[in-house]
Amino acid sequence: MTPVDSQFTVPLFIAVGGIAVYFIGKGLPSALRKWIGLITALWLLVAFYLFFSMISEHSVSFSLSFIGLTGGLLITGIGAVAAWASQGSLDENGPLHLYYPLLLFAIAGAVAVGFATDLFTIFVMVELSAIPVYALCAYQYRDDPSALPAAIKYLLQGVVGTISALLGVAILYLVGHTLTLSELPQALAGANPALILVAVILLVLGYGVKLGIFPLHTWLPDAYAKAPVGVTATMVGATKAGVLIALFLSLSALPVSVVVPGYLGIIITFFAVITMTAGNLLALNQTDLRYILSYSSIAQMGYILLGFGIGLVYNLPLGFIAGLYYAIAYSIMKSGAFLTADAFARNAGSFTVAKMQGLGARNPVLGIAFLIFVMGLIGVPFTCGFNGKMLLEEAGMVTSMMSGVILALVLALNSAISLGYYVPVLSTLLFRGKGPGTPPLTEETTKKIPVSIVSAVVCLAIITIYLGLFPESFDWISHAANQLFTWRGM
Repeated sequence: MTPVDSQFTVPLFIAVGGIAVYFIGKGLPSALRKWIGLITALWLLVAFYLFFSMISEHSVSFSLSFIGLTGGLLITGIGAVAAWASQGSLDENGPLHLYYPLLLFAIAGAVAVGFATDLFTIFVMVELSAIPVYALCAYQYRDDPSALPAAIKYLLQGVVGTISALLGVAILYLVGHTLTLSELPQALAGANPALILVAVILLVLGYGVKLGIFPLHTWLPDAYAKAPVGVTATMVGATKAGVLIALFLSLSALPVSVVVPGYLGIIITFFAVITMTAGNLLALNQTDLRYILSYSSIAQMGYILLGFGIGLVYNLPLGFIAGLYYAIAYSIMKSGAFLTADAFARNAGSFTVAKMQGLGARNPVLGIAFLIFVMGLIGVPFTCGFNGKMLLEEAGMVTSMMSGVILALVLALNSAISLGYYVPVLSTLLFRGKGPGTPPLTEETTKKIPVSIVSAVVCLAIITIYLGLFPESFDWISHAANQLFTWRGM
C-alpha cells in the first residue's frame, strides 16, 4: 500500500479501534478495566506513528495531504495523551466500555476531515466527530448533575451550527452543481456573488459554533468545565482542530475572483477580533480555574482566526502559516493547562483559584508544568506560544499597511489583557502560602493526583518547550498551510 493510499486508512483504523475497545472493555474483569485507557492510548500512538512516518519519509511529495497529516499528528497525539490521562481520572466502576470507544470515534471523525475531498464528506466527518462528544460531555452527570444541562446546551447549539453549515453546503451545490473541492472554484467562477457570500456566512457561522467564536460561544465554558478532563483535552486539542480544518478546507473551494480577499478575509478577521477581545474580557471576572481557561480558549481561537484572516485579506502566505502554527501550539498548551488544573483541583478539593493557594509550590512538577503552559499562552519566549504570536505579529506588520499594523496591535493589546487573569492565578498557585481551604501536603493527599495525569502534563510541557526552541523541525506546517489555499498566489 502506498503512502497516498495508507493516509486514508488511518481514520478507519482509529474507528475500528473504537469497536475493538468496546468489546475489550465488556470482556475484561473489573480488576483490569482500568487498563482500557492504556489500550486506547497505545492504539492512538500507532496511528500517530503512521502519520509521522508518512511525513518523515515523503516530506517533498505533494501527493500527500499535508493538512490531513498535520491535523492527524496533532489530533492523535492529543487524543493519546487524553486517553492516558483519563485512565487516572475516571471511576473504574463507570461505563468505561462506552467512554473510550466514543473518544476514539470522535478522534477518527476529526482526523478524517483533513483527507476529505468534497464539502459533504467534510460536513459528515465533523458531525461524526461531534456526536460522540455531546454524549461524553454528560459522562459524569451522576456525580455532577450540572454536566447534563451543559451537554444539552452544547447539543442544541451544535445542531443549529450543523443546520447552518449544511445550508451553506447546499447553496454551493445548487450554484456550482458539484461539491468536489478541486472542481468548485471553476464551477463557481461565474456565480452570483451574493449567493456565495450567503453560503460563506452560513459556513462560518455553522462551523463557528463548534469553534466557540463570539457570540456563538455560550455553550463552551460549561461544556469544558463539566466534561471529564480527558474529554475537555480532546475537545480543545483534537475535535476543535478537525473543525478548524473543515472550515478552511471548505472556504478554500471558493473562487478567488468572487470572495477573496474582500468578503471572506474581512468576515474572518472581524470574528477574530471580537472573539479574542470578548474571551479575554469575560475571563477577567472568573474565580473557577476551569472557567478562566475556558474563556481563555475563546480568546485563543480569536488569535488563530486572526492569522487566517490576515492571510486572506492581504493574500499573505505567512498569515496561513501563523494561524496553523498557533492552532497547534494552542492545542498542546491548553490541553496541558486543563489537565494540570484538574490535578490541582483534586489536591484542593475545589476548582476555585483561592482554594489552591500554594499548590503549585507544594507540587513542583505540576507547578512548573502549569507555569510553562501559562507562559506559552501569554507568549513568553522559549515556548511555542511565543513563536506563534511572533508569527502572527509579523504577519500583521509585513503587510506594510496601516490596517495590518492595527491588527497586530490589537493582538498585542489582547495579550496584555490576558495578564489580568493569568498573573493572579500564577501568583496564587506558586507564590502564596497555604490557604484556609487547602489540605496539608501528606501522602494521602498526593495520591489524589494520578501518575497518568502527572506524566501526561509533563509530556505536554516538554513539547511546549521543544516547539519553542526548535520550531524549524516542523517545517511541514508550511506545506500544510500552502495546501489550504492553493490559489493564494493568483
